Amino acid sequence: MNALGYLPLAQDKRQTSWLRVPFGKLAWITVSLPLFAFIFCVIWSVLFNFDRATFTHCKVENYLPSISAAIGNFSPQRDVWRTAIGTHALPRLLVASKYYSFYKAVLYKWAHFLAAVACWLTVIENLALVGLTFVSSSDNYPAHEKLFIIFLISSELYMVLTCFLVSRTRAMPPEEVDRKSLRTKWRLLITNISFSLMAVYWFMRHNSYCEPGVYTLFALSEYVVVLTNMAFHMTAYWDFNGCILVVGSRGIHLR
Repeated sequence: MNALGYLPLAQDKRQTSWLRVPFGKLAWITVSLPLFAFIFCVIWSVLFNFDRATFTHCKVENYLPSISAAIGNFSPQRDVWRTAIGTHALPRLLVASKYYSFYKAVLYKWAHFLAAVACWLTVIENLALVGLTFVSSSDNYPAHEKLFIIFLISSELYMVLTCFLVSRTRAMPPEEVDRKSLRTKWRLLITNISFSLMAVYWFMRHNSYCEPGVYTLFALSEYVVVLTNMAFHMTAYWDFNGCILVVGSRGIHLR
């Protein structure tokens, strides 16, 4: 799916362009910020804060830190993660708005409401991510837990709606839809849901039986959930390949 040919965006020659950025690359860079921050935080926690990062109330042997421990309990990990999330938040909202514009152009009117819901879901997901980033589990566990639940539910629903909406575009016959993008979205969605359920299972089992290594399986499941979520958002690179983000005298436009 290439949005370039379907977004009804008029080009105004009178506009002065201050910045022109390939929109696909912007989407890629936006998602890369939390991706590399996440990798850094986990590796640094394992190398330099292993005992404290893998400690739980069960006091049993574990081998990997949870995401909350890796990104929020220690420095410099906490600072790196907060910088990445804070920097990527605004471009994420821009990507969401452009998806909504695309959906309005290629979906039947009955689906416009679902497109708006999808847009708001990713906004909620983004704000919840910012919230749980700056309110760590060690600072306020109840608030951090609620924000994580909001993030998880909104992200799952967003991915489901996105797969549905992209597969229902009326402006493109099936053979013209970027099958690679859509197929990848479905695979990432299924993987994300599967490992979300596994994470819940391992977390409950750890709290109930305090078995060595079970919390590590929970942490691994968490990693897959976060990485597939990032990869899902990164498919915007394909969806808007060829579009140019123009920042100029008349605001921000996509061409």
